[in-house]
Amino acid sequence: MIQLLKPYVSDEAIAAVEAVLRSGWIGLGPKTAEFESRFAEFVGARYAVGVNSATSALHLAAIVSGISEGDEVLTTSLTFVSTNHVILYQKAKPVFVDLDDRTLNIDLSKAEKMISARTRAVTAVHFAGNPVNLDELYDFAARHKLAVIEDAAHACGAKFRGRRIGATGLTCFSFHAVKNLPMGDGGMVTTNDKAIYEQLMSLRWMGIDQSTYDRSVGKYRWEYSVESVGYKYHTNDIAAAIGLEHLKRLDEWNARRQQIVDIYRSELANLVPRKLRFAEPTPNTQSANHLCVIRVANRDRIVDRLKEGGISVGVHYRPSHHYPMYATARRTDLSVTERAYSELISLPLHLGLTDDDVRTVCSTLRTLLL
Repeated sequence: MIQLLKPYVSDEAIAAVEAVLRSGWIGLGPKTAEFESRFAEFVGARYAVGVNSATSALHLAAIVSGISEGDEVLTTSLTFVSTNHVILYQKAKPVFVDLDDRTLNIDLSKAEKMISARTRAVTAVHFAGNPVNLDELYDFAARHKLAVIEDAAHACGAKFRGRRIGATGLTCFSFHAVKNLPMGDGGMVTTNDKAIYEQLMSLRWMGIDQSTYDRSVGKYRWEYSVESVGYKYHTNDIAAAIGLEHLKRLDEWNARRQQIVDIYRSELANLVPRKLRFAEPTPNTQSANHLCVIRVANRDRIVDRLKEGGISVGVHYRPSHHYPMYATARRTDLSVTERAYSELISLPLHLGLTDDDVRTVCSTLRTLLL
């Protein structure tokens, strides 16, 4: 079976984990702080806050953005449910905006007519690793006085106009086992605002003003202040040790992902656009290529035939508004979202693929589609 996604852990990361396990400190400590510093430097942000998942990152971003009960947040439906669940965590309401038909990112021209007196923020998903047009996003938000949350769960290492995603505003990343920077699980929030950074650091550790490690250096101090109701969302030094090693190789690994996508595009070029379409990157961007997404007619039949041929593929994602809990959410006409969902296939894309594996997928697709 050619797998759709496959975790990868380097030998260096395994050795780094062993060193942490032998250090006597495996929780929130110095490796976490080092990883946060290195990650902020990597993306070009002033601050980075490590957490235990991208869901936690998105939730904290919603809190520091001031999203609260009764507010509305412009968002998209074609995403993992975490993106929109965190809006509900805050007792706010998602407002689903349709997609750009080429990129499958939010169509801000359609968002204009959904602004209301209750609109507080816009969440922009960098779908499949292809960045949203950040010039348009931040101009739109500034005109309507909205907070911006970038969901970059797919976009670690991606760039817009030469700057990495995460350098601009409040951005949330995923380090899930099959993401571009895999740590087993984990997440990060980046920001350039010191006050927001301090709020995030407190919220991710129960609202406590000092970590256990900080209080353990030198003479142990048991007194601390609890400034707010926070959450146990912090990451730990085991995961951070993996992240530090994998961050060193992220550009190399993303380059390999680009090579795989280039083979798909080259080998399947004679089928475009008659038989299939690719989700296209926004101009002036460098995709992280977390997913390689194509659109075909008779999607379910093609998926079944590929699996019968030993090729595992996926569908990302069933739109949020298809689930009962979102059925009554306010929305634009979601015709692009609906059509895209009915056609989407995510092709195998991971570091374990050989060029021959990719060509096998392509030859099987050609047979099915011609």
